[in-house]
Amino acid sequence: MILINPLDLIKDLETKDFNYYLDSMLNNVSDDVDKRNGAIIYDAIAPAAMEMANRSTDLINYIKQSHIATATGDFLDWHAQDKGTSRELATNTKVTANIVDENKNLVTNIDINDRFASVGADTIFYSVIGKKDDGNYLLQAETTGTQPNAYIGQLLPVTPNDSVNWAEITEIYAPAKDDESDDSLRERLLSPNNYINYGGNITDYHTMLDKIKDVGAVQIYPAWQGGGTVKLVILDNDLKPALDTLLNEVKVTIDPPEDSGLGYGLAPIGHQVTVVTPEFFDVTVNIKVTTDGKIGLDILNNEIKSATQNYFNNLRQNWSKDTNFKYSLTVYRSQIMAAILQLEHVVNAEMPKLNNADADVDLTFTNETSQLPNLKDVIIDD
Repeated sequence: MILINPLDLIKDLETKDFNYYLDSMLNNVSDDVDKRNGAIIYDAIAPAAMEMANRSTDLINYIKQSHIATATGDFLDWHAQDKGTSRELATNTKVTANIVDENKNLVTNIDINDRFASVGADTIFYSVIGKKDDGNYLLQAETTGTQPNAYIGQLLPVTPNDSVNWAEITEIYAPAKDDESDDSLRERLLSPNNYINYGGNITDYHTMLDKIKDVGAVQIYPAWQGGGTVKLVILDNDLKPALDTLLNEVKVTIDPPEDSGLGYGLAPIGHQVTVVTPEFFDVTVNIKVTTDGKIGLDILNNEIKSATQNYFNNLRQNWSKDTNFKYSLTVYRSQIMAAILQLEHVVNAEMPKLNNADADVDLTFTNETSQLPNLKDVIIDD
């Protein structure tokens, strides 16, 4: 029996296309028979060759779907089930709404599950899920996914209520996320850091936060003020600092403030949990570029700023990743320059300065301080 690895088998099957099978079968036919296109023997063999080529394609797909590294869609979901996990599904946007009567007083007779709708062509429906101490209401989009994240503005009541004169979304306190992508799920399944979650260890807290779908990323600082104290630093699903409403939601779920340490939340008995969001570390980028002069400077400057912002957005994707449960993140000048040099009309660029210094920026992650990179401005010299 000849052993062959899956990648080599796929490459071998990829060579076995229609022409491969057709030529192979025609080679087994005597040369004194007419084998040209349109001849009887050709027309008889061609459908079989096509069917065998299709089977090669099927076999390639079967092999790919049988391995986590190449599986997609439902097949990858099955692999996740074998690993005791599942794809993270899309969540619902949660918002704060101001609802007033004709005298601009807050309406008090709104009930849980009362419905409102956005204004515009693509209507988004919302249901009331709670009320804040200040009299404003908490609503949740009925549509899952990130589309409702972009809407702030007027609401129209769907549930009849004569008291409502004006309603509007004032903030999105918990942005939604879309279904987890194949790449993200695959990365989780192939991750070597499969520690067992148990008894309030760090992995256990990661599992707790995974259950709160409005949290997009978390850093965990155990024993940050001594034994039994845990600090959770969280971002929302847009990887932006969490608003107070979300911070409170997480605190109540993990370790209710009125009974902290008593085990009435997800945290073990004896754990006093603090939930905060990171502080912005503002970065101003100064860079000198040479252009080909083929487009206006205003357009090119916007493209440079967009490329730099994309780099900072990518940095935030790694904000919560750790090495042996230690966090680190650096803003690299060379990577900013590389991102800008990839733009079509930039022909050269000098190494940028960050906050007027010729040095990379190392963010601070300690028990007291956790920073989040924020692009404050891009100043371009040409």
